[in-house]
Amino acid sequence: MKMMMNHNIQFLSFKSFYLNLSPSIKSTIWITIVLVIVLLIVSKKLNKYDENQEPKGIILILEWLIDGINTACKETIGKRYRAIAPYIVTIAIFLFVANISGLFGLTPPTASVSVTICLGLMTFTLIQFFGIHSQGIKGHLKGFIDPNPLFLPINLIGEIATPFSLGLRLFGNILSGTVIMALIYSVLGYAAIIVAPPLHCYFDIFSGFIQTLVFCTLTMVFIAGKLPEDELEYFEKEETIE
Repeated sequence: MKMMMNHNIQFLSFKSFYLNLSPSIKSTIWITIVLVIVLLIVSKKLNKYDENQEPKGIILILEWLIDGINTACKETIGKRYRAIAPYIVTIAIFLFVANISGLFGLTPPTASVSVTICLGLMTFTLIQFFGIHSQGIKGHLKGFIDPNPLFLPINLIGEIATPFSLGLRLFGNILSGTVIMALIYSVLGYAAIIVAPPLHCYFDIFSGFIQTLVFCTLTMVFIAGKLPEDELEYFEKEETIE
């Protein structure tokens, strides 16, 4: 009896905690759960996949996505592309699903500034990591006083602004689409069913894809900016030799 009461109390506590979460955090939790389940199913299919067979279905989509991102990383980052490609794949899948989650009745997580700033800070951390890893701490810090020590304040502001510019750009574009669609539904009522589909195609699918592409591209560009030129040119030289 006591155990049942304890379970009920724990359930009510969890329920109260969940209900007090913001809509964007709830959406993030559900999207993460769904993506983990999908990835587990895909992983199971990959284990059974025969390399001699022609890829189809979700395997074909996954192969197209990974090949495309690997190519983009090679062209932008060079020989270190293998270190950053998994992050780009992960963030691209999450961002696109989050951006279009409004189609499924969820509040897009990327319409919350706290979520987008966190994503920007993750990218900012990677940028600093690659800068220190490739140049050393001394060389990385020296970059803040190039080409002249007088540029130190400007360089610091530019560096600190990176996660905020990434996060706020994503937040502003997704939020604007969400607000416009909410206004259309509130003004037109049931008549919105005629106007809404093409607008959803633009604000949710097209804009969601573009914002995902922009975020991932800027991530690769910022990381490439911290790498020496010889590392960026390595892949092109390797391809020429082959």
